[in-house]
Amino acid sequence: MTLRWRLTLSFVLVVLVPLLVGLVVVGRALPQAAQSQQKAGVISASRLVGTVLQDYCDRAKAAAEAAGRAATTTGPAGARAAAVSLVSRGLADGIRVTGPTGTVVAGTGTLPAQPEDCGGDPSTGASGPWLTAVVPLMTTAGAPAGSAVATFDVSGVLLRRLHQAVGTGEVVLVGTTGKVVAATRTFAPELVRDSFSDPPGTTSYGYVSAFVPPARSQAYGAVVLQRTAEGPALLVDAGAVIALSILIAIAIAVISARATTKPLEELGDAAARIASGDLSTVIVVKSRDEVGRLATAFNTMTDELRGYVGQLEASRDELQAGLARLGDTLSSTHDLDRILHVVLESAMASTRASGGMVLLLTPSRDELVLAVSAGLDVPLDLRLKVGEGVSGQVALSGDPVRGRVGDGPGELRPASGEPGNHSLIAVPLKSSGKVIGVLDLYDCSLPEGFDDNDLATIRTFASQATVAVDNVLLHEEAQRLSITDGLTGLWNYRYFTMTVAKEIERAARFHRPLALLMLDLDHFKAVNDSFGHQRGDAVLVELAARIRGEVRDVDTVARYGGEEIVIVLPETDQSGAAQLVERICEAIRRKPFGEPGEPPVRVTVSGGVAVFPTHGLVASALLARADEALYVAKRSGRDTWRVSTSTSAAVQLPD
Repeated sequence: MTLRWRLTLSFVLVVLVPLLVGLVVVGRALPQAAQSQQKAGVISASRLVGTVLQDYCDRAKAAAEAAGRAATTTGPAGARAAAVSLVSRGLADGIRVTGPTGTVVAGTGTLPAQPEDCGGDPSTGASGPWLTAVVPLMTTAGAPAGSAVATFDVSGVLLRRLHQAVGTGEVVLVGTTGKVVAATRTFAPELVRDSFSDPPGTTSYGYVSAFVPPARSQAYGAVVLQRTAEGPALLVDAGAVIALSILIAIAIAVISARATTKPLEELGDAAARIASGDLSTVIVVKSRDEVGRLATAFNTMTDELRGYVGQLEASRDELQAGLARLGDTLSSTHDLDRILHVVLESAMASTRASGGMVLLLTPSRDELVLAVSAGLDVPLDLRLKVGEGVSGQVALSGDPVRGRVGDGPGELRPASGEPGNHSLIAVPLKSSGKVIGVLDLYDCSLPEGFDDNDLATIRTFASQATVAVDNVLLHEEAQRLSITDGLTGLWNYRYFTMTVAKEIERAARFHRPLALLMLDLDHFKAVNDSFGHQRGDAVLVELAARIRGEVRDVDTVARYGGEEIVIVLPETDQSGAAQLVERICEAIRRKPFGEPGEPPVRVTVSGGVAVFPTHGLVASALLARADEALYVAKRSGRDTWRVSTSTSAAVQLPD
């Protein structure tokens, strides 16, 4: 038996049993005693009807207030959910919430077109078959915010409830005009009008009646009618039977109430433990009624909460582990490739992605180049224009995207080389507000794709990872600047000294030739004096570019000082060095220096060549011989080159 039936049975037994027993006893007593007892019962029933009507008016008002609170605190969606919940729980037959302009915000169930408030003036109470409560809504500032209406169908559950309350009697509800609104059975209008007399009496139609007029919170007048009971009975027997019946009813009510409230108390205690954070609480299901179903729902909710908490803790641990790996790597290395691998692995672990890649912008900031990838079949030389494909759009806009890559409606369009048919999160890597790359994460195993939590996690992670990547890039740039000439872009003297020593050591170990070439611009002071130092700097920059165009990738070109440039030529003998210096001299003299529209500057260079081991066995000796040869070329008229004529001391080279 369900909880609702147990409560109904309790009320029926408490109210109906004494009345039925009383009727039996009175039927055996004197007619006058029977009529007196019956009148008392009708009076009691009429008062109970009035109480029930007031109770239902209060219920309707409470339901309207609940829907109104939901509307003012959580908006239309919350109001609709609250209205549906209240009606589904039987707290109202219909609910409607309107805004300040009269528009309906939320509504469900059946409602009257013109609601009449049951709690208002009894002279203007309800006249239709609806018991309705109207609650005005106010904003926090005290301004009108609309109204909430809750109603009960008088001819439905409410009438049956009244019928059960009066036992064997009948109930007729009348409006303010005296018109019958609802009745448990059909009566003649004359019978109903005769029942409006006060005090209660016996009508001419064989009924004992009592009338309860409308009052505040009681929208209807109520007529309770009961057929006139007849039959002699002993008053003593009646008293004994009535007393026994009352005792039985009380006992039944106590037992029923205890059986009803005990599982609710247990459920409340368990819910309090769950609310305090004890997710290990399990409610024992002892029945299959509403309380049992509620306990089952609580257990299901607790299981889901434990699962969510476990997932959150796992995600947190994975993110912490990824950040820890990133921090350890950053503190122990300045290797960009290793940093990017750690960033990608940590991001994939945080979102359980099956693949991913990191693309970095080129120095010209017009292309993305694949730096690292994992779990994807992408070209190793993948390059995307900014604005091309998904990654290119992210690099262009600087905004993250989430969705599915493909050619279908609403899907993200990939560029050639980008993976397709995957769920994707793409976030920009930003440094000082500028995009330096894009982090892409893919997963084909999730039918629903990544969610907003994954996107939020990766956005937070990307901001941390960008700091690590930016530090490595800054470190590499600092290293490059420390060994690069700031004006010409050639290697500086520091890098030259490190390189020439290594190349001489390698040439000596493998008995291979090595040439050293020193160049100097002829009459460079005249260029500065005639055109200014700024134009002189431009000549040096163009000189460096022309020399780089003539040498090999393995050759080292460095600015030795001022307008002097030195070149280390591995695996090059005297003949090869002579050919190179002649090409360089020709490249300098054949075309004036300067941009279109500027006065042309014609310059030449002189060069000196020294070869290992013929002219020296150490860097200082080779530099000295090349410098001597350079000055011989200058004394010979400039715009030419010479090979050193000096020889090194006889030294046995190591095998």
